[in-house]
Amino acid sequence: MKVNKAFTRLLVNDWKACVSFYKDIMEFKAVQEDEQGGYAEFKVADMRLSIFRRSEMARMVHNLEKPSTAECQDTAALIFTVNNLEEECLKLKQKGIKLTAEPMNNPMYGIKTAYLRDPDENLIGLYQMIV
Repeated sequence: MKVNKAFTRLLVNDWKACVSFYKDIMEFKAVQEDEQGGYAEFKVADMRLSIFRRSEMARMVHNLEKPSTAECQDTAALIFTVNNLEEECLKLKQKGIKLTAEPMNNPMYGIKTAYLRDPDENLIGLYQMIV
């Protein structure tokens, strides 16, 4: 798989407190903040760290029925941007991978997304920018 860019996403319950921590305490440069959407992104050296409201991620990957305080909800996700999401998803399916969430448009962020899990159930997001 050809990956263009990768970053780490932390899935959090208290979005405001976490954004404040990474911005004010850690002094990371915020490049995007969207309180309503529950998303923030920071430039950290040559990588990106994103903070995303845990309940929003649970909704996206059809995991909302699980209690947010239980260990069964995700707390982190690996995110990889790709050039052609449909093509990459097809390749993964041909290798026997079941997608957690099929490709979907997310016009709020200008991306198309799909999700899958690694063998240890870690959440992986594949993103394609919508032009």
